Amino acid sequence: MPSQRCSGKHTRHILFALLLVCSTAGAADLSLKIADITAPDFSARDLMLILPENGSADLHIGELRIQQRDLRKLRLRCRRFTLSTAGLRCHHGTLDQVPGMVLEFSHSFDTGNWQISAQLHRLESKSLESFLPADLPQLTQGTLSGALRVNGNASGANALNADMQLAEIAFSDASGLHAAENLHGTIRLNATRKAASWNWQTEMAWQSGELFWQPLYLGEGGRNLSASGSHDGMNFRVEQATLDLPEVGRVQLAALWDGKQNRLLDATVRGENIALGKLFADYVRPFLNKGTLAESSLYGHADVDWQYRDGATQSLHLTLRDAGVADAEQRFALLGVNSEIDWQADAPRTADIAFAGGALLGAPLGSGQWTVQMHGTEFGVAQAVLPVLDGKLELSGFKLHRKDAAWHWQFATSLSRISMEQLSRAAGWPKMHGMLAGHIPKVSYDGNEINMDGTLLFSVFDGTVVASQLKLADPFGRAPHLFGNLSMRALDLDLLTRTFSFGNMQGRIDVDVNNMELQDWRPARFDARIASSAGNYPKKISQRAVQNISALGGAGAAAAIQRSYLRFFENFGYDRIGWSCKLRNGVCAMGGVDNGSGGTYAIIKGGGIPAITVMGYNRAVSWDELITRLKRVTQNNVQAVVK
Repeated sequence: MPSQRCSGKHTRHILFALLLVCSTAGAADLSLKIADITAPDFSARDLMLILPENGSADLHIGELRIQQRDLRKLRLRCRRFTLSTAGLRCHHGTLDQVPGMVLEFSHSFDTGNWQISAQLHRLESKSLESFLPADLPQLTQGTLSGALRVNGNASGANALNADMQLAEIAFSDASGLHAAENLHGTIRLNATRKAASWNWQTEMAWQSGELFWQPLYLGEGGRNLSASGSHDGMNFRVEQATLDLPEVGRVQLAALWDGKQNRLLDATVRGENIALGKLFADYVRPFLNKGTLAESSLYGHADVDWQYRDGATQSLHLTLRDAGVADAEQRFALLGVNSEIDWQADAPRTADIAFAGGALLGAPLGSGQWTVQMHGTEFGVAQAVLPVLDGKLELSGFKLHRKDAAWHWQFATSLSRISMEQLSRAAGWPKMHGMLAGHIPKVSYDGNEINMDGTLLFSVFDGTVVASQLKLADPFGRAPHLFGNLSMRALDLDLLTRTFSFGNMQGRIDVDVNNMELQDWRPARFDARIASSAGNYPKKISQRAVQNISALGGAGAAAAIQRSYLRFFENFGYDRIGWSCKLRNGVCAMGGVDNGSGGTYAIIKGGGIPAITVMGYNRAVSWDELITRLKRVTQNNVQAVVK
């Protein structure tokens, strides 16, 4: 039977009228052609509705645009289709582009109410790609099962219900910054609209699979969320939410997000017995730049109650139980921290912080307790003691405050006499003798640099070492910069060379390292000088020490050796020792006591009987090469220049 065509223009009311005309025309096989339909966030063009006489329907859509996504050549088939003056209904509808989904929809002409429901049975997630916003990651694998229902009227949707199961879901984006593999879980969502506001409740269970959402990587699953709230088109409110995190604990929260200004307005976060180690490793460390904190670990458990309002934290109640922090490089650790901190933005508070011990550069720290005065963003500790080995580190006048979006602090400190022998053994250094002590009247941090006024005094190798004008820039960043000067006086060479297995030397030396700069703890610049100390004392050097020192002078030393002369003596006399290095751009410009012809220089100037002079042959040496030579000096593969 030839089909009859009807055409319509732009509005759903015209479409319904034309459908009514066509359905009453008495033809066995009717078709209806519609040029286009437009509505907010929705448009369709080149529609063709075919109504076979068996009661089914076949709708062809040439182009469908939903929220700036274009879909072409869609075909919807309704196994049973009814049309009357009251409305229309599609039973068991299927889309060619989305196999695995069965649709039901109805529309009332009188009330304008409509309903769409869908049943999904192992629907391939990739088939939904064209229906999702283009800026989301692309679905590449997995299936969805469950039910979806949307109700609405002439003003739009007013109810949404979803109960979905996800299996083996995978997605990724072109940048590689967002991806997932083998996700399994469930999503339940109920939402209703009242006026311009939506109220919603949801339950989500992530059972297994891996997720990477830059910078977070989350695996294993086991995360559950239940939440409810509202959205009025501008503000997104979470009335209450409970989040279960594996190996971390349960967190409850509420929040208000300003969508127009894209900022958090209010928030409350509560948690009991939260495992700090897993929380920091999985959810905090990925957001930190490379630095000391990012390379540290946390320990212990905590109860937390955080209140945020008007763009700032209003209160924080924190209970720490056996908490701690440790640097990955084993430079410091503070363990067994117990405290109850009740901080308020607008009221003074006091907190007692007790700790069981820790370590500093390998040296064990004893237990202690500090009293912290808190008033808004100002914190202070009048006096604090940190036991270190057989001595102690005392801090006084500690003040911490917030200024210009950065934290500033200052304190005075003194270090009592600590055994260098115990410190070197604890730190894994060669055995050193002497004491470590010092007083710094002011240590301050301005948000970028740590500055130390005063000096730090070491008593080692029967001499003194003074560190002064110390400054550390970007201390918590990717590449800390240390500046300062070192002055060492009257170091006993006998103690020094025995400590570092260098051979034996007798005498005393002075060492100055000025204009020192370390980048990421590696030397970048300095002016160093070693010279014999003033005074009368024995000056002897062993054959092995001669051989090791000659390594600093370069490969030419081996060619100039007088082996027969060394064979008769174990020790030699000398008059002066001198060596200097100006490090610039990775190259050390070296000099000695006397500078000879052809670029040579004396490192040791002979004196006494038998006397020995050790010469250097290379004035410009790569710093890395010099360090290699120093590491090689105990291998006995470089001989001395003897005159």
